[in-house]
Amino acid sequence: MSEAIFHGVFFEKFLSITYYQTLIGIGLLLICFFAVLKPLQNKKVSFSIRMLAGLILGAVLGLGIQAMAGFPTTPKTWMQEIANWYGLFGRAFIAFIRMLVIPLIFVSIVKVIIDFSGKKNLPQIAFRGIFWLLFTTAIACIVGIILANLFELGEMSSTSVHHAEAKQYTSIIDTFVNLIPSNIIASMVKENIVGLVIFSALMGLAANRMEKKNPQPIALFKTFIEALYKIVMSIAMTIIKYMPYAVVALLARTIISNGIPAIIEVSSFVAAVYIAMLIMLVVHIAIVMLHGISPVMFIKKALGTWLLAFTSRSSVGTLPMTISTLTVRMGVNSGTANLVGSLGSTMGMNGCAGFFPALLAVMVAHMVGIDTNFQFYIMLVIVVVIGSIGIAGIPGTATVAATVVLSGMGMAQHFALIGMVLAVDPIIDMARTLANVSGAMTAAVATDREVGTMDMDVFNDPNVILDNDNSA
Repeated sequence: MSEAIFHGVFFEKFLSITYYQTLIGIGLLLICFFAVLKPLQNKKVSFSIRMLAGLILGAVLGLGIQAMAGFPTTPKTWMQEIANWYGLFGRAFIAFIRMLVIPLIFVSIVKVIIDFSGKKNLPQIAFRGIFWLLFTTAIACIVGIILANLFELGEMSSTSVHHAEAKQYTSIIDTFVNLIPSNIIASMVKENIVGLVIFSALMGLAANRMEKKNPQPIALFKTFIEALYKIVMSIAMTIIKYMPYAVVALLARTIISNGIPAIIEVSSFVAAVYIAMLIMLVVHIAIVMLHGISPVMFIKKALGTWLLAFTSRSSVGTLPMTISTLTVRMGVNSGTANLVGSLGSTMGMNGCAGFFPALLAVMVAHMVGIDTNFQFYIMLVIVVVIGSIGIAGIPGTATVAATVVLSGMGMAQHFALIGMVLAVDPIIDMARTLANVSGAMTAAVATDREVGTMDMDVFNDPNVILDNDNSA
């Protein structure tokens, strides 16, 4: 057993470096950065390839450190130290991205309403976008139900050994009422995205309504919003350039912290989640194909955003890149991209609020002996779709969505049975978030094609990339 080589509060609490393995782990990460990713960036290798390289490096690094430790059931102290240091790079990147979420949504929605001044298709975009978000979530729920039965989740489990703490949940009526922000500052702090969208839309509508009476001050306001939008997007593009570095740290940290044994213990559930994610990607591709979109080009241009969603585990954190990808790479109208993309980060999330709670509900029903008949499944789909409205798209909120669904299905008292799943939640959350973001992008593309505002020349141009040095 290795012994600490550095002692004292300074090394243990402040630096979080007490073992030589910690230094090795940090060194390996820096090698990945400066020996692999930096040369690729200097050679202007495409963003998607650099993202894939980061994904592979993160997996190899995480598994390598697990192998060094002998694949322990719980992380050793030096592994926790390495995970902390990897968090400096991974979590810091997510913090930078999330720093932009509130200003980006506010300025984007206000700009959307202003840009649509005098146009009649804003309600059409909103209704179509919400339809596609909720429709794909209903499909995701059905996929979860089918896979839960195919994998026989919960049928061979014991109900006496798992423990977890249920989170607070609200009724459906309270959920709708709470979407209206009584305090917009509090809504920003709590990341009530739907509430922020409502406030921002009202501000944009008010600006348009007052333009005839007060043309000069409203013109100044519109100029300010346009300038602020460009500034915020420029910051976002600059941060996004360094995403491949964050991918390495995020994925490696997840593998180091959770380990292989914990994943194997709930391998059937993990497998069902990842298969559900793949099925939903196929569904999304089929939807865009039905709208005359090339599936190959869609995958190529969405890949970088999918990988950020996969590693960051945050639909809201991925939002700046989601909007950038839709507008810059896919030619989606900025109004559609901002409105549907923002709604998709907190409403109708295919993974966190779709197939995941469906899988859990069926699993728990099997574990406690509840009859899962046709009526049960119809009710489950309705509860999942309604419960998917207003769930914040940040890491961990799938647990809240699961609580809402279990409560709606009359199984709140059995929440403790999903403790085994929560143990590997970060691994599951990666697949859930990818499905969330892909669903939002699909809804935006389908909506923009239906209203006829998508620039297909931009979408079909393979040379339009997100990360060239002149874009940020």
